[in-house]
Amino acid sequence: MVHELTRLSAPEVQELIDGRVDTVVVPFGSIEHENGHLPLGADSLLADAVGREVADRLGAVLAPTGYVGCAEQHEHLTGTLTLRHETLRTCAAEQAASLARLGFAVVALVSTHGGNQSALDAAAEDVVKLLPDVVVCVPHGDVGPDPGRHSGAWLTSVMLALHPDLVDLAGAAPELRAELQHADPERGHTAFERFVASVAEAVQIANTSH
Repeated sequence: MVHELTRLSAPEVQELIDGRVDTVVVPFGSIEHENGHLPLGADSLLADAVGREVADRLGAVLAPTGYVGCAEQHEHLTGTLTLRHETLRTCAAEQAASLARLGFAVVALVSTHGGNQSALDAAAEDVVKLLPDVVVCVPHGDVGPDPGRHSGAWLTSVMLALHPDLVDLAGAAPELRAELQHADPERGHTAFERFVASVAEAVQIANTSH
């Protein structure tokens, strides 16, 4: 069962915390240009799915996904929304600190967009300096040895597994078509499981440190 923060009342949140549900998962994605064959929110849709699955496996609370991330490298391309590094750092740190003050002992900032990683790492450091008794982890999901190019076979396969109705392979740019011949839903399910399992394990390890 997933405990969605947005659907819980204040007494329900307190009951979970009092019952030693001490971990909260905060997913982060991105809205950005994803070539011509994937939706702009592919990373955020993935963040929704990863966050939910990780929270379910850990019996944790699931906070809302941060849909807009740090995508400055793609800001010149159609459809990209971006936050500056320092903006994402500040927002993530303040959100994590708020969750810690509610009583969560472990806050997992889970990103499915590589551009968010350094800002989230910095945010975690900021919170721990402020609240040293809280564990803030930023697990790096395992994408395997050969994830391919941006919007390539890895993400396309995962989207074919999770949201096949949103994938238009015919719209892919010519330079990606050879790589996308290897994209399929079965590979996507395997990649998703590998990513989720690695994140859940990292959060569990962090949880044992407090």
